[in-house]
Amino acid sequence: MRQQYSSVSIGIFCMLTSSFFFALMNACVKILSANLSAVEIIFFRSFVMVLLLLAFFAYKPPKKTHKKGGWGTLALRSLFGGLSMLAFFYNIAHIPLGVASTFMQTSPIFIVVISMLFLKENVKIGVLFMSVIGFGGIILICDPHFNSIPLLNIALGLFSGLGTALAFISLRGLRGYFDGNIIVLSFGVVMSVVSLILVFLQPLIFPESQALWIMPNIKEWLWILIMGLVGTFGQYFLTQAYILAPAGIVAPIDYTRVVFSLILGILLGDLMPSITTFFGIILIIFSGIAIGLPVLLRDLRTLKTT
Repeated sequence: MRQQYSSVSIGIFCMLTSSFFFALMNACVKILSANLSAVEIIFFRSFVMVLLLLAFFAYKPPKKTHKKGGWGTLALRSLFGGLSMLAFFYNIAHIPLGVASTFMQTSPIFIVVISMLFLKENVKIGVLFMSVIGFGGIILICDPHFNSIPLLNIALGLFSGLGTALAFISLRGLRGYFDGNIIVLSFGVVMSVVSLILVFLQPLIFPESQALWIMPNIKEWLWILIMGLVGTFGQYFLTQAYILAPAGIVAPIDYTRVVFSLILGILLGDLMPSITTFFGIILIIFSGIAIGLPVLLRDLRTLKTT
């Protein structure tokens, strides 16, 4: 029982850390989107992550697991995660970052619902209610006027949320089959290959469209390196969060990613938040604390008795 509490608390911490790193990555994507395509950005993001993980494996090889199989689930996880990221990066380049992030952040709602209906997880009414409150806070922060958003971006935004939810949910089914770093590596490899295929096929399928590959300049190479680093850290901590704790508990914590993104946006020159946006921040913080704090306090009490 004590081990279970500790696992849940570590999972919550991993999700908070992941949200921060992904907010940093999204800021890098927005900067790079001024000149590079979403497909090219995904390739660099994934390829840098693969190189970093391979270097890490040379220092610390992945742990051997006791279960065999799981390759189909691993492939689906990588595919869903990659396609949702492609849709998200495309939206970052074509609509405001806050609106694109709002669409992506619908994934916790999908996760909670899928966890209850298909995984039969015991998600309490309070968790579901706080998830809805957190999503409402995101809407207030971003203040998206859907009438001004093209239908394509709305469809891609909703797919980015659903695809991310399916990718996250599958992590629970991979427990015991693969080391967490192998799961992250497979995602990077699949997206590197898929993005390169899209680059090579683009002149044949869409010869008159904008080129998917433009050679970056020195400054963009630096942003690519930073994006790869923070994206790798975000992916690692996210994977650990869903392995260590139930999806219905850690998923709503990811709402804090929008708060981090808002702060980074202000540092990059965005305007100070309005009263509506500030109220949204309060709702998200309240949602995250309400979900995670009782478990953390219970875990601390348990640790004190050991």
